Parts: sequence; structure tokens; C-alpha cells
Amino acid sequence: MATIEEALGIALDHLKAGRRAEAVDLYGRILDADPDNPEALHRLGLLAALGGDRERGMAMIARSVERDGGDADAHFNLGALLHVSLRTEEAIAAYRRALTLRADFPDAEYHLSEALQAIGRLGEALDVLDPLLARHPHFVPGWRQKGDIEADLGRPGAAVSFYEMALAIDPHDEGSRDRLAAQAAAYRARRAILDGAGPDGRLDLRDVTVLVPFRADSADRKRNLRWIVSFILKHADTTVLIGEDKAGPSDVAEALGPDLAARCRHLHLTGNDTPFTHKTHLLNRMAEAADTPIVALHDTDVVVDPVQYALARDAVRGGAAMAFPYNGLFFWILGREVHRFGHTLSAAPLNAVCPRFPLMHRNSPGGGAFFDRAALLAAGAYNERFVSWGYEDDEIVERLRKLGLRVERVPGPLYHLEHARPENSTDRNPFIDANKAELERIQAMDVDALRADVAAGRLRRPLFSSAG
Repeated sequence: MATIEEALGIALDHLKAGRRAEAVDLYGRILDADPDNPEALHRLGLLAALGGDRERGMAMIARSVERDGGDADAHFNLGALLHVSLRTEEAIAAYRRALTLRADFPDAEYHLSEALQAIGRLGEALDVLDPLLARHPHFVPGWRQKGDIEADLGRPGAAVSFYEMALAIDPHDEGSRDRLAAQAAAYRARRAILDGAGPDGRLDLRDVTVLVPFRADSADRKRNLRWIVSFILKHADTTVLIGEDKAGPSDVAEALGPDLAARCRHLHLTGNDTPFTHKTHLLNRMAEAADTPIVALHDTDVVVDPVQYALARDAVRGGAAMAFPYNGLFFWILGREVHRFGHTLSAAPLNAVCPRFPLMHRNSPGGGAFFDRAALLAAGAYNERFVSWGYEDDEIVERLRKLGLRVERVPGPLYHLEHARPENSTDRNPFIDANKAELERIQAMDVDALRADVAAGRLRRPLFSSAG
């Protein structure tokens, strides 16, 4: 009669040879004799997952590592199952435990980098990949992953070089081949925009009015407005329309200075005597006041590579009702890098350092968007039932898509400049619950009810004030 150790060896031979049924049967009999045997739990859990029962597989492998935490493969396989179950933080912890037990474990390092990228920790992902590729320069998935990160960061030229490296090692790597084609096209589009800049280096965005809603609720906000307007006008030949919705005198001239203020249009709604902006109402009046076919919301505190403005404009020209000038990655830029931007008025330094900064959102709907002005107004424009901050950007994406209009994104991230946050621009504002309820109301509506709401003007309301 075989010992448990001998049975484990035979079962592993079955597993390696692809005889899954025989392996399952033998591992099951081993567990009948030794219910806490870690190797049998690990291997049978893996077989259960491969057979489609992922939850049972995870549970068995988790029991295995509880009984014997010294098996790097068990931690890795548990991480992989957690990863595909979107339990990403747990997967990261499991991959790191595997690497503690086996420092040179390329598959674990690669999957760890993928998991870190998935939740926006791009700097950490690169910290894993770089030493992996230094030790294993022929590890194709690692080069492909480097390309994926560069593509996320809006650097198609660098992405192409890493996909080419993967294909040089393995010409049959179809994942790299497909991504190489996409990034090569992105590079060509970017190059064409740069080549089309005017003699002063500015991009021709004369068919766009950039709408910048502004409330001078902190010194940071005034500073950021000055920098952002200077940045836009440095890099684009376009119209900037700054809007305020506050009672009393305007703060724009003080924030910008007379020369910069003179280069912008200004709309001042004086009826809101509260500290809470009615941004949606203000944006609609700004869109109505614009005289270009395309309008672009641009928050006071955000930066994107100017090429991304042109790509978003081109997406609207191509039929999109709404185009985000970024891919959803929304980085929070802190400390001295904020001031470096103010000195350089360039997005390039932010792109170089952004992987080391916090990712606020992976798929953000906020910060900025380009619109076909006629389509925006016909679809009801911004929903004025939203007051202060929160959910208004989610709602307009939901509504446009529900109405059958195209919403697109362009490559590259967005950078958010650190600033003080009064109650108006946080989820502590008194309107946040009502705003969420309005989003949920729109989400629950069918398209006919939504069209009726738009036609009846139920998305409009008077400018908010202390009178209600």
C-alpha cells in the first residue's frame, strides 16, 4: 500500500501529464486519509478552479496556505484566483507572499505588476517589472506589460518599443502584435497633431470654446485658475470663457491679472449668494453663450497634455457627442510638482512623475470633457438639479449614452493639482445625498421617460441661492 508521500508523487505525475480525472480522484483519496494535507488541498483546489469552480478552488488553496505557508506556488495560485475574482488587493498580498518565499519568481512578479497596474499603482508596477526584466531579459510577458503601462501613461512611442521587444523575442506573441498596431496608430495621430501646430507652437482649436467654471473659494483656486488659463492659451489658439455664479464683484481680474483676463471671455451670474456653486446651471449658460460648434468643460485644477485636447476635439468632429480628453486615469499631483507646473506651464514634467503620485480614479468621468455643442443642448445639457459637487459628471455620461449618443475617451492621463477643499468641493456638502438620488433616478429611467424629462425641461432649475 502506497504511503501518502508516494500517493502525492503519483497524483502530481497525473496532473503534469494532463490526466485530471485521475489526479482529482487520487488527491481526493489522500484528503480522505489526511484532511489537512496542504499539498493535496493546493493541487485539488487548483483542479477545482480549472474545472470551473473558482470559489471552491480558492477556499481549498487558502486552507492549504493556512496549514503550510511555505509553498510559494500555493500563494501564487491563490493570488491568481483572487486576481481574476477582482479581489485585487488580496491578490497583491498573495503574490508578495510568494515572492518572499521565492525571490526569483518571474510569473509571480509579472502578475503582481499586472495587479498593481489594474488599481493604478503604476510606480509600484514598474518597480516590480524593472528588476524582473534585468534578470530575465527574455521574459516576453514582462516587456508586454511595460508596453501596457506606457500606453496607460499616454506614451505611445515608448509603448511601441516595448511591444517590439516582446515580438523580437517571440514573433508569435499576438497580444503584443495587436497592441503594437494600436499604439503605432496612436503615435501617428499624436505626431500629426504636433506637426500641424502653428508657427508659435499652438494647436488650432479655434472651433472650441473652453468653459472654465470658477469659484474663488481659496488662494489655491485663484492660483490654479491663473496657471490653467495661461497653460491653455500658451498651447492652444482657442477661446477661454470663465464663468462665475456668485453674488457681488467678480474675482477673475484679481486672480488672472488684467493682461490675462483681457484675453478671456467672462460670464458672471450674480444671483447665487451662498458658498455652494451651482456649476451645472452655470455651465449651461456658458454653453449657450459660446459661439463655436464645440465646447469643452475644463475644471480649474486639472491639466492634460495639449495633444489630448486636439484628439478629443477630433473625436467630436468625428461624431462623438462627448469626448474625454484623457483615458480615465486621474492623478493627484502634490507638493512641489504643483509649483513646478506653475513655472513651466508644461504637462511633460507631470507625465514623468505621475506614476509616483496617488491615482484618484481609474475611470473618472470628471475634470474635463469636449462636447458637440448642439448635441449637448439638445440632450438637455447639464442636469441643473445637481447643486455643488458630486455625481453630475456621472449623470451626463449615463444620460448621453442612454439617449444613444457616442461618448469616447482619448489616450493619456489627467493630472489634478492639489488645492484646499472647502465644503463646497467635497462629499461633505449638504447636497451630496440629493445629487446621488438624482443620478439613481436617471439610471432607473427608460429612454422614453428620459426624453420626456428633457423635452419638458425637468432637468433645468433656477440658479441656486439662499432663497432656495
